[in-house]
Amino acid sequence: MALARNQGRQAEKWRFIPSTHQSVIFTFGGLSKKEPLVHVLDEMKGNGMHGTFFVTERELKRNAENIRLIQSYGQDLGIGLTSIKGGGTAAEYAMQIRRVRDGLQQQYGVTVNIVRQMASSDNEAGMREAASAMKCWFVGQGLNAVQSKDKQAQSADEVMPHIFGKWTTSLNRNEIVYIRTDYYEKPDLAAEVMMAIKHQKVDNIAYAAYGDNPEDNEQNDSAYQIVSVQDVLAHPAELYQYPVESMDLPIEMQLSYGAKSITRTNFRQEFLKRYIGAPEVGATDRMLGFSQKELALADKTGLVKTAAPQTVFLTFDDWGNDDSINKLLYVLRKHRVHATFFVITKNMVHNPNLLRAIVADGNEVGSHTDHHVPMLRVDEKGRSHPIEDDETYRLNVRSSYEKLLEAIGDMTIEGGRPGLTRLMRPPQLAISRNGCAVALDEGFTYLVSGSGSAEDYGAVSMESLEGIMDHIVHKRNGDVRRGAIMIMHMSGTAARTPYALDLLLTKNDQRPEGDRKKFKVGLLGDYLIDGYDQRMVTPKDMREKQIDF
Repeated sequence: MALARNQGRQAEKWRFIPSTHQSVIFTFGGLSKKEPLVHVLDEMKGNGMHGTFFVTERELKRNAENIRLIQSYGQDLGIGLTSIKGGGTAAEYAMQIRRVRDGLQQQYGVTVNIVRQMASSDNEAGMREAASAMKCWFVGQGLNAVQSKDKQAQSADEVMPHIFGKWTTSLNRNEIVYIRTDYYEKPDLAAEVMMAIKHQKVDNIAYAAYGDNPEDNEQNDSAYQIVSVQDVLAHPAELYQYPVESMDLPIEMQLSYGAKSITRTNFRQEFLKRYIGAPEVGATDRMLGFSQKELALADKTGLVKTAAPQTVFLTFDDWGNDDSINKLLYVLRKHRVHATFFVITKNMVHNPNLLRAIVADGNEVGSHTDHHVPMLRVDEKGRSHPIEDDETYRLNVRSSYEKLLEAIGDMTIEGGRPGLTRLMRPPQLAISRNGCAVALDEGFTYLVSGSGSAEDYGAVSMESLEGIMDHIVHKRNGDVRRGAIMIMHMSGTAARTPYALDLLLTKNDQRPEGDRKKFKVGLLGDYLIDGYDQRMVTPKDMREKQIDF
């Protein structure tokens, strides 16, 4: 579906290729000097890397030896589009594309429809229009690895801080990296920078633990490959249209579908039915605007009360980079379980490929709002106040679902149901009466906190974190805490989480069938469906029946 629509899209210059393919894309320009080019090619050959080298019309005429050298190393070629004096017209750029494309075909036997703008232009729109008319992919870059200030740099250590900010811990899935090979005065610096990017921002995405890393465990498929644009396009099943067009969405996924029309009259009933609370949430500093009766009746178990025997639920909050989330995906695949990811969408839009990868692995997604503003704040005197007015909060929760819809609204998981749920986790698990009314009115079906937080963002060791996780899924007597919802995090601040979860699940896998401690992992979206009512078993019933929660 995606290949035909994305190819030649006039309005786009891709910083990434919309694909779940497990890779990062390296592209190159500046092919006039042989020595730095050889350094780059040798490093790529020695490390199993593949890339796209863009050839300009000038280079096509003057640097045939270097182009043949690139071919001899098995690398891909692309069309480098250069500015025309005076801005140029779309028709003139189309002719330039045709000349380079025909030259690559006639001289090198290469048929290519990948176009890159090689420098700034007064008519970028004309370039895009030309690429569209010629049915070409028009790519840019998410990362330009060559900065003008570094022309005389002597090492990658000088260059790397200029390329990456302190919060960029890894590259994004199928992000396009651009390196100009002939820019630096030091001939081998382009190759050195390329390898520094690989080691520091790509290799760290893989899950690597003692006895389980991609180098010595062929079952470990967590590493990202460095590939060319063409390599990604060669996997059409993993390509998609971004943003997902509304015509591709079933009616039940539309923004306006499922709104609950919450009123003062029906709020209490709908809230008590649709709020899955948390044991630590009940005081007025975490629940604002509720009556005493509502506070007493609101769920504080955080359990899914219809869960199958021995079943618990794994959930992750916030958002992260590929080096944090990809490790979690690997651990879930390794143990053949799935989880619910409650996503903050403000920064997710910069990496929709990673979100789609979550669902492609069979996991489901819910909202953690757009910018993670909780429904209330507590002042210095301990009094609670709403942070945003109702309309601002409405835009917050509505935009979060809209952004998720644009990235994964067309995706389904096992059983054919949508991978995008209408579940929402309130930030900081804090709720207000008005905020809950707004979220339910916007069509979110259940507000889900949970029975226990691993507090993994402050874990002091992997072993202690695994112990906390074990306590959440097991009662004191060792039995499985049926219906337990474990709250974890997918951000880089929870670096020990995948390793602790791997240990927890490994121990569980090793238990024999029938062991009272052996748990199963379910998906919230299979249970929190139309008709589910959190009042099925009340806290009073739990006490009277002596059910441990």
